[in-house]
Amino acid sequence: MKADKREIVTFVIAALATLMAVWFFLGKMQKEKETVRTDLYTLVAPAPDAILSINRPAAFSKYILSRKPERDAFASKIPDIYLSIIQNNRNLPWLLLSFHPQGVIFYAQVGNNYASRIEKNTLQKVFGSFAPQKQKKDGITFTYYPDAGNRFFGYYQHEGIWVASYSKKLLEEVAQIQWNRKSYLRPDQDHLRKSFDPNAPLNLMVQADSLDLYVSLPDSAEWRVRKGWLGADLFMNENHLCYFGNLPYNSTADSLYASLGDTLALRLEQAFPQFTVSNQTTRENSRVFYTGCFISKDQ
Repeated sequence: MKADKREIVTFVIAALATLMAVWFFLGKMQKEKETVRTDLYTLVAPAPDAILSINRPAAFSKYILSRKPERDAFASKIPDIYLSIIQNNRNLPWLLLSFHPQGVIFYAQVGNNYASRIEKNTLQKVFGSFAPQKQKKDGITFTYYPDAGNRFFGYYQHEGIWVASYSKKLLEEVAQIQWNRKSYLRPDQDHLRKSFDPNAPLNLMVQADSLDLYVSLPDSAEWRVRKGWLGADLFMNENHLCYFGNLPYNSTADSLYASLGDTLALRLEQAFPQFTVSNQTTRENSRVFYTGCFISKDQ
């Protein structure tokens, strides 16, 4: 009889252990699914000037950041710590950068293991002489590393998402968006990003006003691309960084699109003076397509 009781107890313990293991496994799978389902665009802080989607971080690192002129161009707009994270963690999945007057935000889908890897192979090496400060707000732990110039590099990880910024205000704004599940993505931004090629290493959307694109008309007037968002796929072609974008075609401005393409190339050269920018303008049905490449002046 005692033997039977021991067998029953052993069976119950084994059954409970099995149920616990299954529960843990299913819970882990659910968290992974939530991470996959999270759309980084829905976490972008309000009113960005531009959004850069890095669809293939390994290709971005290997074929673009490995070339000095291209890396210098990106480093002129992106904090070097972000580029170091990407180069040191080439297996990172899709990530996003949003550009704001207060700073640049880094968004990535990572698990606990990957977050620890970023901490060890990049952050601790870059900020090794400084002990990080930790603050908890609304159940989210923020980590801040002191940096030169009285700046603090901060990040948090929550529900499989890793977010970083030198701006505490921006970082906390993103945390609130994620916590409240409230997106500030505008319909025109959402429509534009769905038109991108997801196989391109990079997709870029920029506020049209920031590019100051216009064509002067004979009567001293201007035809200008105003408001809204412009987008382009970025990729490498014959060892050059190239772009491909488009605009809706308006027959009344038919003769102006080529001149607008020249203005676009000029604005890009002004932003990145180490390059000469080529541009080709073509029309197909209701769209005008712009294709160009950045050619290093050192070549």
